[in-house]
Amino acid sequence: MKRLFTFILTILLLFIASVPAFAQNIPTMSDEQSTAIQAFIEDARRVSRTPGIAVAVVIGGETHFFSDGVANRETETLANADTLWDIGSSTKAFTSLGILYLEEQGLLSLDDSIADYLPWLTFQYNGQPVDMQEVRLYHFMHHTSGLQMIVGSATGSLQGGVETMVDTELGFFPGERFTYANQNTTILGLVIEMVSGQSYESFMTEHILHPLGMMDTFANRERAIATGRRADGHVTQFIFFTFQRDVSSEEAIDMMPSGYIVSSTRDMARWMEIQLGLVTDIPEIFHTIIPRSHEAGRSIADPNGYLYAAGWIVSADQSFIEHGGTNWGFGTNVYLFPDEQIGITVLSNLAGAHGTTQAGAAGNIKAILDGDLDQSYSIFVRTFQSLDITFTVTTVLGLVLAVFFLILGLRRRKHNERQPRTKKRIALIAFWALMVLAMAVPMLLVSWIIFFIHSFLTMGIALALLFGSVAWFVSSPQRTK
Repeated sequence: MKRLFTFILTILLLFIASVPAFAQNIPTMSDEQSTAIQAFIEDARRVSRTPGIAVAVVIGGETHFFSDGVANRETETLANADTLWDIGSSTKAFTSLGILYLEEQGLLSLDDSIADYLPWLTFQYNGQPVDMQEVRLYHFMHHTSGLQMIVGSATGSLQGGVETMVDTELGFFPGERFTYANQNTTILGLVIEMVSGQSYESFMTEHILHPLGMMDTFANRERAIATGRRADGHVTQFIFFTFQRDVSSEEAIDMMPSGYIVSSTRDMARWMEIQLGLVTDIPEIFHTIIPRSHEAGRSIADPNGYLYAAGWIVSADQSFIEHGGTNWGFGTNVYLFPDEQIGITVLSNLAGAHGTTQAGAAGNIKAILDGDLDQSYSIFVRTFQSLDITFTVTTVLGLVLAVFFLILGLRRRKHNERQPRTKKRIALIAFWALMVLAMAVPMLLVSWIIFFIHSFLTMGIALALLFGSVAWFVSSPQRTK
């Protein structure tokens, strides 16, 4: 009996001794890290002039919420974990999960032809009709369909939005390479409606959002607005100016499956916990399809080596999974680190050149969790911010110089007599006239950037005026020697 008692006591002591070592393997957040994260988002909001920011951090079995600023400037309603934000292109992971749900139910297959569901949808490639029987659902899932990002007119219906894509000229033959485009996921949203016989909102709410326990996430923007908790969207342009901006209801309906789900950081925390496998109280089907949504399948690597899975951008070893999003007025980052059981969501009501979230603020927060507490937000290291600053400064200098050369030309015409034009002067005039025309070319080639940075357009106008005023100056009569 004494030996048995000694044996049990020894086992118990060994177990107790092992608990601290075991606990060390579970990631946690220290008070210093929590303070540093709050300080960072306050710095990011101030520097970027974002009205409001909300952050959710999942680390192990813990969830932490941070916020700063306001959801609504007029009412001065503070941003918090229950504020509702448009989550932009992070919506794609929800829509793609809906497709995987239908596939798991045996109602479709990613290998199916798009013609099986939308027989009226047609594409062109090099001016010739594409055999739509060869365009598969997985091409849209992984953004290898050949569709390119385009901005079309709003119709106020999901089917109407897809109908505007009929006879679209593809940028490459389906399956050749990867190009990210919202239109891919919008088409998948319409497929969901065709297969389920329900509206996109009804299907997503009944079969995806509510079964996952995400009661504060909406596939209908108007319902989110009706709660009184949706943040107002804003954009910042020309370095200093922030103003309220939102998309029309028609555009939100057209593109809902690709970019207009509305959620809170509280619900997004649960979404991240589900993705990390930390939640068990969900229907069994999701334990199967959630891991599948992280698999790239037939995806093709982008230039940075990342693969596009089912609404997620993933590293080759799936140690890093993320998706950001930008709508008019809102920005989103969602970062997942499955091996470390860490998830970070940053939501803000600012988009455009100086939006905090699309600039990768979640990366700064991860750095804090990795031990680098000294993080600061700088607009000069963010792509769109740096471009906006460059374009704005060029706009101002271009306009100033345009006025300068215009005045010089007027002085020449006032004080000098018209002289015969030499071949050299004619060549100079032609050169500067061509430079004016050349300003239209980059506008056509990269017109998508105007969606984010208005100063790109004003820069083009300013340079056109500058080159025009130089041509005016060169053509003005010179003083006779």
